Amino acid sequence: MKPWQARIGYLSPSVFEYPSDWSLILPPGLTLVATGLNVESHTPEQFDRAIETLESALSVFIAEEVDALLLAGITIATRRGYKEEREIISVLSERLGIPVESALGANVDALIHLGARTIVIATAYREDINQKLRQFFEEAGLRVAGISGLNVGRPVDQAKLPEEASYKAALRILAEHPDADAILIQGRWRSVSHVERLERETGKPVVSSTAASLWWALRSLRLRSPIQGYGRLLR
Repeated sequence: MKPWQARIGYLSPSVFEYPSDWSLILPPGLTLVATGLNVESHTPEQFDRAIETLESALSVFIAEEVDALLLAGITIATRRGYKEEREIISVLSERLGIPVESALGANVDALIHLGARTIVIATAYREDINQKLRQFFEEAGLRVAGISGLNVGRPVDQAKLPEEASYKAALRILAEHPDADAILIQGRWRSVSHVERLERETGKPVVSSTAASLWWALRSLRLRSPIQGYGRLLR
């Protein structure tokens, strides 16, 4: 018998940082196996290079015998769009013989699961990246009432943002579009610990991209593990 319930592969565009939001919510018995593609800035050149090296990174997860694989970040989505990302995900899942999903795909599924149709998105990204994200979610069938970011151009700078940056950004964008069904907080910055508070204060479901990724993994592996204190989706 395996000494773990499941091993989740995590392919980061940049790095995997510990401790992080994952440290707060990963249930006992689940192992996170992570590697990265060394994206240093949110530029087309860096994203294209990461996509070119994606194939070689998969061998790590095969060797580590992961049960599901998450492609974190926004790399494929912003360079290839929703339709092509879906095709890539499908091919990888069939070839590897395990569930595979992107972080943005997990966000879409989580939002729909919570009944959202019109959303607002808070990010730390630049405006050009935000407009690519808007297009992705709208192609997935969700209406994006508003999206705003903090103009951060490097992954490492997201990790340096103040603790409550995502909380304040989420409140700001919702205030501009109060009729939205749900709030999405997208990115590497800290967000999970603010979800419960935001849901209580706004009355709206709130999805943190990290929480959505874990929710997708648990659901795909048919593991029931309710997690308290981090919002409706995980609870």
